[in-house]
Amino acid sequence: METKKNMKLAMLLILSAALMSSLGQLAWKFGADATSNGMAILLYVIGFVLAGLGMVILMIAFRFGDVSILQPMMSIGFAMSIFFGALFLNEPITMTKVFGTLFIIAGSALLGYEGGKDNE
Repeated sequence: METKKNMKLAMLLILSAALMSSLGQLAWKFGADATSNGMAILLYVIGFVLAGLGMVILMIAFRFGDVSILQPMMSIGFAMSIFFGALFLNEPITMTKVFGTLFIIAGSALLGYEGGKDNE
């Protein structure tokens, strides 16, 4: 039972890590498009902090679950990036992106299901 509880914590941490990584990349994109050097540097630093925080959370998650399940779940960050791109950058969401995102989410769900099983 403790292993199952740890795996749920690990999956929650992975989702948090993916979110931080996606937000860091969004900050980098805003930095690349910034009109002043000062704003660009600030956004790059924010991006590095967020992405770095995501990697620290990822390392913590590895303490509670299997790398073979958790690392592929980081790909949910791709789905988050598509959502953030549409929300903040007015990037189009095409059918190809929708199907790709659905495959990513389905794969992450399968890994989550595998991680929720008792492996005893």
